[in-house]
Amino acid sequence: MKKIIFIMLFITSSLLASYQAPLKVQGSTTIDSKKAFELYNKGVKFLDVRPLRFLKSGKIKNSIHLYVDKMTKTKLEKIINKDEKFVIYCNGAGCPLSAKAIKLAVEYGYTKIYYYRDGIPAWDYYKFPISKELL
Repeated sequence: MKKIIFIMLFITSSLLASYQAPLKVQGSTTIDSKKAFELYNKGVKFLDVRPLRFLKSGKIKNSIHLYVDKMTKTKLEKIINKDEKFVIYCNGAGCPLSAKAIKLAVEYGYTKIYYYRDGIPAWDYYKFPISKELL
């Protein structure tokens, strides 16, 4: 029995370790770091959908935090208007949270969504503005 549990855990962890976020998510426009920084400089809102514990290591400066698992239509409407452009990001290409958040936002009627697939790792790599403030 222990052997079966070990094998199942090994297979599960292997699958999770090899996860790659989709290149595109229906209802959004995928952007690279250059375009993300351009939108940032134009004042477009950025939405960080990671769990709160990840914010300790930094987030995109002035981004709004709303963990995807707590992202209701009401909460999203309080911070972003439906006719407003905004960027969703998480922990990069190995993170499923941005894609999940985009699918929810599309369900809620949002149409001007940018998908920053490379997320915080790329943002940090390019030395773009980071904040260590939790919220």
